[in-house]
Amino acid sequence: MTARCVKSLSGSLEDYLEVILWSAAANGAARVRDIAAQLQVQASSVTGALQVLAEKRFVRYKPYEAVTLTPEGFDEATRVVQRHHVLREFFMEVLGVDAEAAEEGACRLEHDISSDIVRRLGKFMAYVKALPESDRGVLKRFADWSAGRSTTADSSGMLIGRSTVADMKPGREGVIVRIDSHGGLCRRLADMGLGRGVLVEVETIAPMGDPIRIRIRGYRLALRKSEARSIVVIER
Repeated sequence: MTARCVKSLSGSLEDYLEVILWSAAANGAARVRDIAAQLQVQASSVTGALQVLAEKRFVRYKPYEAVTLTPEGFDEATRVVQRHHVLREFFMEVLGVDAEAAEEGACRLEHDISSDIVRRLGKFMAYVKALPESDRGVLKRFADWSAGRSTTADSSGMLIGRSTVADMKPGREGVIVRIDSHGGLCRRLADMGLGRGVLVEVETIAPMGDPIRIRIRGYRLALRKSEARSIVVIER
């Protein structure tokens, strides 16, 4: 007999946390009208959900004021986003599912799949990412085979999953989870406004990979690749 997974939040409330995470990361806080617009629900429904999340100490909420995540809420929201990201990337990069179907599938599964399965999928993808280029062709051949396409000798490789700003591609966004650095570099990044919970968008990457130009909260920065590697993110 298998043990049942006991969840503290419904799928609907997890969706609220996810929207608040991205809104707060981009703007510093989330507002009821923006949450309602993104989730396509009535403001009264948002108010009810926020009251429940506030009771569970996942958000800071008062009527007519902006909404922010508590540290516990931030951790829970990033777990939700990570589940979505792992599932979507697995469907796209390993199974060869198209982007729209992968997004829909991740949305359907992210609230019900167990943490252990997601952890194992994440480990598998990290393992594949660490393989030499010459060993990654099997996934490309599988994707071609499953889609009914003829396989080729092209083993261009796949980057599965993202972990730092240095790994992100231009046009991608991510929320900073932590800075893997101490001392002077950590203080420098903090002075630049780069800290836990901030939304980062990679705009351009120089031909040799240095510098990496990013946007955070309305202004642009240039990072050395060594700095970008220390900024751990969860991608949208």
